[in-house]
Amino acid sequence: MKVITLMEDTACAPGFACEHGLSFYIEANGKKLLFDMGQTGLFLRNAQALGVPLDEVDTAFVSHGHYDHGGGLAAFLEVNRRASVYLHKRAFEPHFSQKPDGIKPIGLDTTLAENSRLVLSDGVTQVDQNLTLFSDITGQDCCPGGNRTLFEQENGQYVPDRFAHEQSLIVREGDKIALFTGCAHRGVVNICARAKEIIGRDPDFVIGGMHLFSPGTGKSEPDENIRAVASRLAKTSSRYYTCHCTGQHAFAVLRETIGERIAFLAAGSVTEIG
Repeated sequence: MKVITLMEDTACAPGFACEHGLSFYIEANGKKLLFDMGQTGLFLRNAQALGVPLDEVDTAFVSHGHYDHGGGLAAFLEVNRRASVYLHKRAFEPHFSQKPDGIKPIGLDTTLAENSRLVLSDGVTQVDQNLTLFSDITGQDCCPGGNRTLFEQENGQYVPDRFAHEQSLIVREGDKIALFTGCAHRGVVNICARAKEIIGRDPDFVIGGMHLFSPGTGKSEPDENIRAVASRLAKTSSRYYTCHCTGQHAFAVLRETIGERIAFLAAGSVTEIG
């Protein structure tokens, strides 16, 4: 399985663009997949530089209804005329973030909601024999404190975002299984636990953000909270590749416990797993 990081908050070399956002190109089982599309169409530039054929992507996924993961959706639909795009059925609902100058919208472009190539998912969705989406997280262990700055609307009022619109992707290839998260707003510990219930064991690889850094506040989770996450992840058999909303400080703290089993991905990086 090949994973190319098309967009992330940092770049692995000066020639690659970066922005606050996430996008992974995945090759597995002879298929080409796209998981998230960054904040803008900037991920297209990195794809071109890396020779990634986005026009040949078979299936695409948006992990949740925030602009830094689905802001490039329109750009992708323009360059790719074939792929179905899976989003949670609540992804286009309004979502908000507390900024220094007030609460601001951070949702997706709702003018795209009626596009015929979009597939709305919920709960556990079996895309094919090797691809499983799931959003039915019930665990409450080690949920990110940064979620406190994120909101949805209910009866015209701002209420804490429940992240019902967040989904994760399981990719099977041969005897290996990879779990892709977007920001893990529901808590990476809980998402990994639910994935284990679905597949019957720990995934071999967990790839994506862990939301241990809040761009709204510019602060990482307290070190004791990060260590609590690390201690739980260390008890699994998975290897972790993280990025984006995990943050560099949290990554360093995680690495103190997990060691070489965790690595950081930046825009432009090419990773062979399996």
